[in-house]
Amino acid sequence: MRMHNEPHILLVTGGLSTLEERQEVVALVDRLRGCRLDVQVLGSGGGPGWIEANGLESRWMLPWVIRGLNLSDDQTPDLLHVLDPTLADAGLALAERWHVPYLLSVTDFPGPDDRLRIGSSHCFGLVVPAEELAEELRSSFGVPAQLLNVIRPGISLGSAPSERVRRRDQLPVVGAAGALNSVSGFATFLAAARRVLDAGVDAEFVIAGQGEDEVDLRRRADRLRIVDRVTFAGRPAVGLRYWDVLDLFCLTSIAPTTGRSLAHALAHGVPSIASNVPGHRELVLPGLTGIRVDPEDSQALAAAILALLSNTDTARRLGDAGRELVARDLDPTREANELDRLYRAVLARAGPQGLAGSPVAAPSWASFRS
Repeated sequence: MRMHNEPHILLVTGGLSTLEERQEVVALVDRLRGCRLDVQVLGSGGGPGWIEANGLESRWMLPWVIRGLNLSDDQTPDLLHVLDPTLADAGLALAERWHVPYLLSVTDFPGPDDRLRIGSSHCFGLVVPAEELAEELRSSFGVPAQLLNVIRPGISLGSAPSERVRRRDQLPVVGAAGALNSVSGFATFLAAARRVLDAGVDAEFVIAGQGEDEVDLRRRADRLRIVDRVTFAGRPAVGLRYWDVLDLFCLTSIAPTTGRSLAHALAHGVPSIASNVPGHRELVLPGLTGIRVDPEDSQALAAAILALLSNTDTARRLGDAGRELVARDLDPTREANELDRLYRAVLARAGPQGLAGSPVAAPSWASFRS
């Protein structure tokens, strides 16, 4: 039911395939409603009260999906916030249909073949989670600085390490997470695991993720003769014990990434090692909240793992500091408050008729990698 006289915000999502993704959107909606915003969600796989729309990600299905949306006057939004860059076309089409402004979240560094189509008369800005990503969009893609809004994502703290019960005979567990693809760096992780075992340290290794390279990575683990020490666990999810069983976490990406899995590891106080690429540096401060190593350097990664496994005091200090960083810089309430201010500022600029003005005319960044 719409809250009269409050800005009506429609969050546009794709298919939410995991419990973690759904819970994060639900929590964001609750926090935004606490800011006296009337918030609904348009997408698939959601919860009660969401507006179901299957196929928003498909360019072929999109025209039919858009035409099939018959929203009442109470459901027509004042502002759209598209939460996934893969829905850029859907956001533009919806904004043009309802003649309302929209914001687009760019959640990670664009790849070499990625492109985004932006509506110059409807898009009032990009929301990005990190300053390093904003700088990349400014310098490499020509996005005007005034269109970029850096809002750090809200990450809820997990259980503190002191609250976890570990058996004395339990082997240390070293984890990694992310898409199983060519830039994940998991080949380096497996090579480092072999080095750790060769150093005489008994440990288990867990890779949480899905992707097209899983078969190749399993074969690599077999060639390294570490199959019995490596578990491929699929995607970590809220409610499961993935983060709680880890003694160390490694983010081994060889390409820039905003490191959401790294933020979750820090939120659980898991001592972390990250490759020294853009996107990780705001979270891992060397010697303070974690350790950085050069990407694709299995020797350096193994040395960092061995150092932390052999010095539990240092590992605990890094884990505690990482958790404090998340509590300070990735506060969910602050994220909601900053989004609230941005939404109201956009609506004020758009004017009472919805789109009285446009941020820029025919911007050069209307398409990434065009």
